[in-house]
Amino acid sequence: MPAALAVAAVHLQYNLMKFLSPIAIFLCLCVCGMTASAQRANMSGSVPKDVNKFDGEGKRHGVWLMSQEARMGEEGFSEFGNYEHGQKYGKWYKIDGEGDLISVENFRNDVLDGEVKYYDKGLLACIGNYRGLNPDAKFDTIMVVHPVTGAQELKSISTEKGTMRHGMWKFYDPQTGKLLKEEEYQVDELIYSRKFDLTKADSLATQAEIKKLPHSKGEVYKPPVNKQVSYMAH
Repeated sequence: MPAALAVAAVHLQYNLMKFLSPIAIFLCLCVCGMTASAQRANMSGSVPKDVNKFDGEGKRHGVWLMSQEARMGEEGFSEFGNYEHGQKYGKWYKIDGEGDLISVENFRNDVLDGEVKYYDKGLLACIGNYRGLNPDAKFDTIMVVHPVTGAQELKSISTEKGTMRHGMWKFYDPQTGKLLKEEEYQVDELIYSRKFDLTKADSLATQAEIKKLPHSKGEVYKPPVNKQVSYMAH
C-alpha cells in the first residue's frame, strides 16, 4: 500500500474509533446478547440491570462492564465483554479515561486466544496472536513447524502457562500506519524477526509498545528459568 494511502487509512480508523465511542461499542455488544434495557448503558452512568449478572453457581455470566481506577503508576481503564459461567469468552474491549481504545483481545476458557490488537491513544500500534491452552487439562497439544526443516510435529505443552504467542506479530507507527517490525512465534519461541528501515525513534517507540503487552507486563504466566522448556528443539 502506498504511504499516502496508509496514512489515510490510519486516520480514517482513528476517526471511526472516535465515532464508535465506548458507549457505541458497548451498545453494539448489548444488542448481541442483552435486552433493550441493557442497550441504554453508558460508561459514566449506572450499569443497566441486565449487565454484570451471575449464573446459578455465583459465577459471572453474560455481558460485564468493569472499571479500574488508576493505581501504582498504571492509568485507569474500563473494559467490557462476555463471560460464560465465570470465564472470559470472545472479544474484550479495554478503553482509557479519554474514550480511546487500549486493546481488543480475544479470550477462550478465560485465557488469551486468537488475534489481539493494541492501540496508542486510539491508533493501532500492534496486531498479534496468542494460543490459549486448555485449563481443564495438565497438557495441551499443538502442531509446530520447524522453521528450518519444515518438519511438522505435535508437541505436548504444559497448560500451566495459560497462553503463549503463536503466529505473526506486527508493530506499527500509530501516527502514520508504517509497519516498523514483524515477528513470528511458535509456542512462544521467536522463529522470525524483521525490522523495516527503523530510525532510532522508531526503534524506541516499538520497544515502548512491546513493554505494554501482557506477556511483557507479567500478566501472562512465565515459568521459572529452571522450568522453561524449548518446544522447537529437535
